Amino acid sequence: MLNNLDPYSIPCNRETIESLHKNIATLLSFLEDTPPHSYQTIKRLEAKIRDVGYETRDILESHIAKHFRSISGSENVDMLTQALEEVMKEFESLMKDVKEIQSTGDIGGLLEQHMTSLSVVSSRPTGKNKFVLLDENFMNQMKEQLVTDDSRLKVLPIVGMGGIGKTTLAKALLDDPFVVGRFDIRGWVTISQKYCIQDVVQNLLDDIKVRSTKINVGVDLDGDVGLHKILIERRYIIVLDDVWETKAWDELQKLFPHNDDGSRIVVTTRQSEVAIYAAKSYHEMKLLTDDMSWNLLRQELFTQENCPSDLVEIGKEIAKKCHGLPLAISVIGGLLSKEKMTLEYWEHVAANIKTALTENDDQCLEILSLSYNYLPHHLKPCFLYLAVFPEDDEISASNLFMLWDAEGFLKPSSTNVKKVAEENLKELIERNLILVDKYKFNGKPKTCKIHDLVRDLCIKEARKEKFLYVINNYIDFNPEEAKCQHRLGLPIGFREDEDIEGEFDVIQSMPDIWNMPQLRHLDVDYAILPPLPIGTEMPCILKNLDSLSEINNFRCEDDVLVIIPNLRKLKIIYDDKDITDWSYYRLQNLVNMSKLEILKCNFDEICTKTLVANLGFPISWKHMKIIGDLPNLEILHISFDAFEGPTWETVEDNFKKLECLKIWFHGLNEWRVDDANHFPSLRFLYLGYCYNLEEIPSSIGEIPTLERIDIYYCSNGVMSSAENILDSNPDIKFLRRKYTG
Repeated sequence: MLNNLDPYSIPCNRETIESLHKNIATLLSFLEDTPPHSYQTIKRLEAKIRDVGYETRDILESHIAKHFRSISGSENVDMLTQALEEVMKEFESLMKDVKEIQSTGDIGGLLEQHMTSLSVVSSRPTGKNKFVLLDENFMNQMKEQLVTDDSRLKVLPIVGMGGIGKTTLAKALLDDPFVVGRFDIRGWVTISQKYCIQDVVQNLLDDIKVRSTKINVGVDLDGDVGLHKILIERRYIIVLDDVWETKAWDELQKLFPHNDDGSRIVVTTRQSEVAIYAAKSYHEMKLLTDDMSWNLLRQELFTQENCPSDLVEIGKEIAKKCHGLPLAISVIGGLLSKEKMTLEYWEHVAANIKTALTENDDQCLEILSLSYNYLPHHLKPCFLYLAVFPEDDEISASNLFMLWDAEGFLKPSSTNVKKVAEENLKELIERNLILVDKYKFNGKPKTCKIHDLVRDLCIKEARKEKFLYVINNYIDFNPEEAKCQHRLGLPIGFREDEDIEGEFDVIQSMPDIWNMPQLRHLDVDYAILPPLPIGTEMPCILKNLDSLSEINNFRCEDDVLVIIPNLRKLKIIYDDKDITDWSYYRLQNLVNMSKLEILKCNFDEICTKTLVANLGFPISWKHMKIIGDLPNLEILHISFDAFEGPTWETVEDNFKKLECLKIWFHGLNEWRVDDANHFPSLRFLYLGYCYNLEEIPSSIGEIPTLERIDIYYCSNGVMSSAENILDSNPDIKFLRRKYTG
């Protein structure tokens, strides 16, 4: 956040601000170079850096606000200078601590030294195996990969979030009678976040001694013989449980010989990056369905007996509230098994499932917290911020990006903040901390969710780090604890029946909008922007403004476009039935917004009829070239006869960055594309309810980036041409809904 401040807007000595920036940059660089699973000395230093950073931000923002309100004048500048001098002393102390750590050796070396004293969590997990009964098909698929006739050494990664059952599945595979009978040697070792390669080898040797039944390896183990020699020329299966990083795999794979006898290595990990690095493909574990959740809970409680009929319905409700996470189901099962099996008690647990999970077994959060602890420093605030969203909320990816950006979590040096946000979200998804709920047409996440236990982890860690205090209810609110926090999350929701007329008055009384050079996103419901100031109070250029929505009756004047030159997203609404002079709104200027990537326009029926004759935006297909010339357009959605005429003929050098094209409910007859260069970046093509369209141009199939074609109830000619494209490009994914009319 501090790096986003404009030094020229701060009422203080410029040298002081530059020195402050330099210290902050040095400390941030130090944290970025520190491995995420660092030891307590680093963690304590990180907490100090965070606290001083927050203190500095609060001082600067408070004094800047006073400065722009012309409060106290020069006195305010003196107070700010004095406050910053005190902060600089704290930064100097932090810099001294950093230099002391760096002087003892590189961070990686310190960690290596620290980890040699740690023992690897060993061998076989204990407990009952119920995975086979939960998903027998998935289990059989994995077994088939283990016992296939392919003689090469194969690596089979199993990926999923903490507590989803990766270890349980791996144990079931290793102990399966068919697997036991096929392999000479079976071994298990848990790697975890902090490991020592010597401990890995020793624990694996100890486990092999226990598990190997077909041959006697005791003599070798008693002697000073390496693991590699024991495994050579013997068919083995080794489970490497809980691998966290690619570096670990680089070290571990050297231990295992390529015997060309069908040996297998099973890797469990929460990181899809590790899985792809080790094997290029992986088996991903999903959350359980409601039925599977109930089956697991029932097995936890009633080994040989059937569940009493009066507990079935409430039992299914309890299982459903665990949201498909086996770890949560196991914890609840243990809780229910300790008490009498009564309907009243089960109803109490169902009503307090969240409290039951968090208060009765800290193991849940401990297991999940490993994923948080391993996050790189720049991802931690992005993850913790998820706590602000309500339980079970469907989180809009675009809204999340705006919030991350506004909070200053994204690196300011990046030229494209959206790309950084997308990369951060991708990393959190790959680490199985965020679940994708819906995808956009271009294959990117549209909405996402987090499991309730993951949200509980966010709330706990955010509060501990003074990052965010989430108030779930006012009964449990602690004012004293909240004072130390830097953000508050309030349990306030928007009701659809609320009167929103006041929005107009609020926005129009804040002309704090045309003079906010740091403003990045303005997101309001159904609001009217204030008119531009005139005379001596001309507005500044809002070069940082990235998105503007949802503006009612937006006036696209030349002066407005000059003020918002870098706008990427615009959402506007026109529903004033009294509008007669559309030239007043100058909508033809929309085509001059060169940085615009997303445009959403909503018109009511009356406005649309009036507008068509006056709107300067392209209506005829021959004017589509104007849209194609937009340099950053990535998604184009054409629907409901938005363009007139039977034929669309594209031209070269148009749509250079277009990735997704959707034509929906349109009467288009002929689509001409002479060359694949007309859509050089196209990845996704969606055609729906285009009954009149004769065919898909064959040159579409020559686009090298094309990944997917979806056809929904189009003409037989469209379907046939799509199948012809697929014949030459079998790697393209194809989804079709055949038109029978």
